[in-house]
Amino acid sequence: MNKTHLVKIMQTLDGKELKNFEEWVFSPFFNKNEKLKTLCKAILKYAPDFNHPHFTKEKLYYKVTKKEKYSSASFNNLVSDLLQLLFQFLSYQNFQKTSEFSTICLMNELFSKGLNDSMQKIGKRFLNKKEKKGVQNSSYFFDKYLYHKQMDELFLTKASRDFDANLQLKNDELDIFYLATKLKIASDMASRNLVVKGNYECFFMEELLERIEKDAERYQSYPAISVYYNVLQTMNNEEEEHFYFELKDILAANLSVFPKEELRILYDYARNYCIRKINKGNSDYYQEILYLYQFLLEKQIIFKNGYLTQWDYKNIVTAGVRLNLFDWTEDFIEKYRAKLPPKEQENAYIYNLASYNYERKNFKKSLLLLHEVRFTDSSYYIGAKVIQLKSYYELEEADAFYALIEAFRIYIIRNKTLSDLRKRANLNFLKLAQKTFQLRDDQFALSKKAIKEKSEKLLHQIKTTSPLMNKNWLVEECEMIK
Repeated sequence: MNKTHLVKIMQTLDGKELKNFEEWVFSPFFNKNEKLKTLCKAILKYAPDFNHPHFTKEKLYYKVTKKEKYSSASFNNLVSDLLQLLFQFLSYQNFQKTSEFSTICLMNELFSKGLNDSMQKIGKRFLNKKEKKGVQNSSYFFDKYLYHKQMDELFLTKASRDFDANLQLKNDELDIFYLATKLKIASDMASRNLVVKGNYECFFMEELLERIEKDAERYQSYPAISVYYNVLQTMNNEEEEHFYFELKDILAANLSVFPKEELRILYDYARNYCIRKINKGNSDYYQEILYLYQFLLEKQIIFKNGYLTQWDYKNIVTAGVRLNLFDWTEDFIEKYRAKLPPKEQENAYIYNLASYNYERKNFKKSLLLLHEVRFTDSSYYIGAKVIQLKSYYELEEADAFYALIEAFRIYIIRNKTLSDLRKRANLNFLKLAQKTFQLRDDQFALSKKAIKEKSEKLLHQIKTTSPLMNKNWLVEECEMIK
């Protein structure tokens, strides 16, 4: 029974939601089928786990029908009908949470019944509530568009045809909503194109960007536009760093303008910019990314449903050790271990402990810890293999190093989920890591002059290769070969 779609959904509901669903089923306005009431009550007895030896279809069927002989078809019909009631309940619950849209619907219903005075009173309260709330993301402008659209329709019912501002206002609010939303979608597309082979294309963006830049002073006054404009520019014009710093300043000054969920996404864009700069060899951005993370931890923005994602946990540890903040990083690893999602907690903790031990030059301990890591996706696999490779390099274990180089190279080439950029960055790293290892081995067999010439040539190749993962590490190791 607990494998049915109905129960799987009910398992996600908290105690209050389950109680509200029961009230929904027992309300004659929504349900008049007594069998569904009985079935709902019988199922809820096994909440919240819905996992008990007696929780079977046969026993529930008997509870509802009092028939000894189980009928699969009859019971499945009952479950299906109860599932539809659950869908209706969830839809209504979401509708209630989206108070702005429910108010617009109320205004529309009052208008259709000719209750214009009531409609206008509701509308005024609606606007006041939105202004007090302070949130002004793209949805804010769409809600205001709907309000002015409603008010314009009211104006058209009047006999006189004087000037009414609502026509202009609904146009202006729709324009801002469109621009903000278009920039938001374009940013998402550009981001995905960097990570996976998405080949997404956002039409009309050149014209829209030109429009925004032509009237920059006006549009900069709308954070919902200016923030995504700078997000998009950090991806389209990555070398112009001022877009990143403008983005960071706009976000810090407008925390109350965006819902927390959207703030997390916006700061993801800022952090991803830092990561791209780091991957291209600009180590100054480790300080930037750690600043962003510390800010998000302080403001409690980073947590989703009370948890810290395993990727944020990993990135914070990486930034901490790169900046040689070992005591701070070790404290962070232990302190925030409990904040990781339970299913990912142990894996993420062990991986990051391995990463930390590598940076502390505890190479053998790091390798032992990595044997306990489950490779749940390509990011974990690549991260772990890079640590292993560098550990073998430091321990001068040539056979293990070269074997891993080849296995790693094949994995990168065959992986269909990695973007071309990430593939090239990793393959370039493997090629240059192998050359660096070989040159270090050769330094005792060749003259100092020959080694110097080869190391200078390799160093130049490392510095000029792009994209390239772990560029700083390669530079440091190459410079040590003399």
